[in-house]
Amino acid sequence: MDETKGKKEEQTEQGEGLAKGVARYREVLAQGIASATPAAATIGTLTGAAAFVYGGLPLAVLIALVAILLDATRISIISRYIQSAGGIYTFIERGLGKKVAFIASMSYIVYIFAVIIFVYLIMGLMVPTGLQELGLSLPDWIWIPFGLANAAIAVFISYMGIRPSLKFTLTMSLAEITVLIATSLLIFSKVPPDPQTFTLAYVPQPQILNLGLGVSFGILAFTGYETVSVLGEEAQDPKNTITKGVFTAALIVGIVYLIGSEAFTVGWGVNNMSSYFNYLAPGLIEAYNFGGPILAIILTALLINSNIACACGFTNAVTRVMYAMSRDGLLPSRIGDIHKRRRTPHIAALFTFIFTAVYFVIMSLIFTPANIFIATGVTTTFGFLIAIFTVNISMLIVVKRNNALTIGNILLVAIIETIIGFVFYSQIITSAINIPVLIGVLTLVLWVVGGAIYLAIARQLKR
Repeated sequence: MDETKGKKEEQTEQGEGLAKGVARYREVLAQGIASATPAAATIGTLTGAAAFVYGGLPLAVLIALVAILLDATRISIISRYIQSAGGIYTFIERGLGKKVAFIASMSYIVYIFAVIIFVYLIMGLMVPTGLQELGLSLPDWIWIPFGLANAAIAVFISYMGIRPSLKFTLTMSLAEITVLIATSLLIFSKVPPDPQTFTLAYVPQPQILNLGLGVSFGILAFTGYETVSVLGEEAQDPKNTITKGVFTAALIVGIVYLIGSEAFTVGWGVNNMSSYFNYLAPGLIEAYNFGGPILAIILTALLINSNIACACGFTNAVTRVMYAMSRDGLLPSRIGDIHKRRRTPHIAALFTFIFTAVYFVIMSLIFTPANIFIATGVTTTFGFLIAIFTVNISMLIVVKRNNALTIGNILLVAIIETIIGFVFYSQIITSAINIPVLIGVLTLVLWVVGGAIYLAIARQLKR
């Protein structure tokens, strides 16, 4: 294992590793913003939160934003001391050691895989829905090739290199934010904002429980902002750019979500929000109602770009986590190979494409889209929560070793862990035990256990 790590470090020193110091601050921001998919979330995926809070969706998003900014603060703190392509993995490894880091990071990897598959599904379903709103009739199976096209394009862009992929995500992020804000202002010009959406006035009974459930689903809509941390070896002045970038990315995404959720809530009708969850992409319906077919076409195109940029951002993230774990001897050495010209973990990118595409196709042939949403949602939720929960504990150890531990750090972690616990609880009580849920859980468990078995065998063979 040390020999493998030594070879990887030697490659880095010889200029054969990741491209050093090429990502500028605005591109670092784009990694976090694009991975959160502002367009897809605002147009469709925030419906999960709306199912519980109805017209109180903006309130749920606001509270979720506060929680996310607390977590982003935690990542910013640990990023002052650790800058690595491993991101979450390295944060945990430096505080809790390789064994714990391996388990938590395998959960993080399969969380990212599940998010990417989820994005394929969004592309495959929401885009045809948008086209059908424009009067185009498409066959029922069209969502499968749409999803696979998303997979191929996103992995190709990521493979081309960190600068090209970040330039793409930066352009797409700016387009998403601009169009979403403009659409929101258009809706506000016809239906004014309602301050009561930021109160419990429209939240159904039992209000506190439903608000809590809405907030938990709102928090999950922010996932992706933390992927900024994987640029620790490719960013310019990583200590500052990563530290500032992760918080700023979360804040920008949150502001867009806040404005968008308010606009789409009042546009739908605060008293009609109980039906919002019944539609796959209610935002596209509103775009057509308020801006006609032209705006609907623009938002549908934006949704396509958003999904590709998100899958690209998450591919950037997972390939670098796998690269770092391979460099430390926790994954096969080939996974960590760097393309000599593109300076990207191209084998990890290929593995990501094959795993996610095959999983997507197999699930598509067996289950309905709704069941795939459930299965990938379960894997995403629990994989993410396990990783983030572990990082928080590791942060305290890292900060303590640097003689910088404060009461504020401890309180911050305590608050975040409590929030994570509630999100975990809310996901359990709202998930019926059925085959898709079991598949989602088994995907996570089998991935982690399979990785542990591989590692044990590999170490035994090394002796």
